[in-house]
This record gives sequence, structure tokens and C-alpha cells, in this order.
Amino acid sequence: MKIVKVRSPFVIEINEAGSIGSKIELYIYPASGPFPSSPTYTLSKTNPSTTQLSTSYNISNFVKEYIDNIKPNNVGNATAGSEAFNEYVLCKVKRYKLVGATHTLLSDVDYIGVNGFTNYLDGYQNPTDTKIFLLANPNINNYYYKDSYADLKMEYLNLLYNKLSTDILTIKYERIDGVVHTLTQNIQPSAAGSDNLKITVTPVIYDGNFINGCKATITLTPVSGDPTIYIFYTYPIEECKYTPVRCSFINRYGGWKDIIFFKTQTNSINVKKEAFKLSPQLIDYNIFKGQSKSFNFNGTQSIKLNTGWVDENYSELITDLLLSETVLLDQKPVKLKTESTDLKSSLKDRMINYEIEFEYAYNLLNDVV
Repeated sequence: MKIVKVRSPFVIEINEAGSIGSKIELYIYPASGPFPSSPTYTLSKTNPSTTQLSTSYNISNFVKEYIDNIKPNNVGNATAGSEAFNEYVLCKVKRYKLVGATHTLLSDVDYIGVNGFTNYLDGYQNPTDTKIFLLANPNINNYYYKDSYADLKMEYLNLLYNKLSTDILTIKYERIDGVVHTLTQNIQPSAAGSDNLKITVTPVIYDGNFINGCKATITLTPVSGDPTIYIFYTYPIEECKYTPVRCSFINRYGGWKDIIFFKTQTNSINVKKEAFKLSPQLIDYNIFKGQSKSFNFNGTQSIKLNTGWVDENYSELITDLLLSETVLLDQKPVKLKTESTDLKSSLKDRMINYEIEFEYAYNLLNDVV
């Protein structure tokens, strides 16, 4: 399973002796299928010269066109459910060299495209084979509002996997408050294939024993070879003064991530309108009508939120949030008004919190036509 983060370039190169050109065929399709009977895109080039035989194709934008992140489909209990098929796509790339008038197949490779990005210092994007890939940083702790979720919904992390029927994929939750209690799930036992799973950060809704936090261990064990393991922690936070706001966004890995803003919030409204001067209908005019009138009213609402005290490595989440193309607050679409912020450290700032301002991505007066 090769993961491509399509917000960064992914270049397919062809450099074959004796060729005069090249071609690639892209087959892009959802995980639900079907596999297209003909290429979604066919791209071709001739060699720059008889001595320069390298041709290259950046396929990221073609794949990104078929990904549509709308909103997280929340997990209601400890059972990991499948993610919506438009959250990621499958892509087959066929490479050809052109010799004379004939295209000859060189390779046939399958990829999975997600709406993530790589950093400049990562260099050329070169996907490596892996059986499971967590679309989040497991080293960043997860927090949830202890007194919420009356709607039986819990945050989750995305997990891409591609397993054989003999591979064993498990999720083990353990209490971290000193009491021995575990819950283990076997995911798709005896089944083969790939999927994008929703891994709830804590099974507390399903099992109240985890009310004080948990350690989650994701393990894929093949028949032969070493297992692949991810471990992350989740902690509850009590908030008796403010109403926490859940911010969901697509992170750098191409998966859904949540930041809970636990502390103070400030709401504001911005109204736009146009004005014109009235001409009185009579010399003896009506003094209650005024000499000017406004029209074409509409407005937007903004909200400024505070995270409360967070860990130092939250700087990665804040960076991902500011760079995200899809952001929701309590399932409502928003745009970020904050475009820059200091990334804080415990050495300099001691206690760390972040204040971010959002604008709801719709007008207050419904003007959709």
C-alpha cells in the first residue's frame, strides 16, 4: 500500500534508453469501485532531446480532484467504522515508453491518495509500502470533553490498511489510571483488502471504565515478518465554566483531526450594506421616512476561541489547522481569520495556550439561489 499526499507534488518519471517519448495512464476511482474500464487521464510527452530522455508527470492535482473532504462521520462506540469513500481515492498508474510508434508497458503500480501534504525538508515524495498507516501523529495526546457526547459521538483518527486474510489487525484499549481493564477489538478478521477505518480515540461511550483516560495500541501482525504498531493516549478534561467547541479539520496526513477549544470564546458579527438618498414624494414630506435608506443587508459571524493549556507538540496541530483546506466548528463550516501565530514552547512560554479566530463560511441571511 503506497500512500500519496496529493497537496504536495508526486512525480512519475520515465527515463528509458532507446525511447523517443513516454506515456502514463491514470485510473482514479473510489474505494467502493468500480475500477474504470478506461483510463481517467492519459498523459504523454516526447523526450526533450535525443540525449535527454527523462520525462516527468506530476499526478497530484489529477488525483486531488477526486477527493472531497466534507465532514467527519463520527464514531458512536468502540467499533471502528469505515470512512466515507470520498475522503480518499485509489489510483493505478501505468507507465509506458515510446519506441518508434509503439508504447510498451513498463510498470503497473497502485496508490492510495489522501488530501495531505509533505514538508519541504522531506524532499521528493517517495511513498513506501506499508500495511497500515495512521493519518495522525500518535505522539500528540488526544483530549475530549468529559461531560459531553450526549449525542453518542466521539472523535476518531483515520487508519488506512491493506491486509491479507491471514493478517491480524487489533485495537487494544487500556486504562491508565492504575486500574487494570482492557478492551480489544479484532478488525475485519479473515477479510482481505483495504479500507480507511475510523479509530475512536477512547471507547468511553461504549465502556464507562475508561472515563479517566486510556492508552490505545493498534497492531497489524502478518503471518511472517514484524508487526506494525501505533500507540496513542487520550485524556478527559473537565470544564465547568465555558462551553467547549470542537474544531475538526484535515491534517497534514490527510485524515480528520480534532482540537477541542476548552476556554473562553468571543462572538462577533460583521454586517455589510449599501445606502442611498431618498427623494421625498411630496413637498410636505413625511418626517418619519428619513432622507436615506440602507439595502442589500447581509452579514457574517466570527468567533475567537482559546484552547486552554496544551502540550508543547500542539504546535504541529496548530500548523496543520492554519494550513487546512477543510475546517468545521461543531459541524459548521468555517474559514480561519487568524493567518499567523507564534508557535510556543514550554521553555519560553511556560504554560502554553493558543487563541484562534474563525469566520463562519456562510452569510447570516440565507441568499443561496
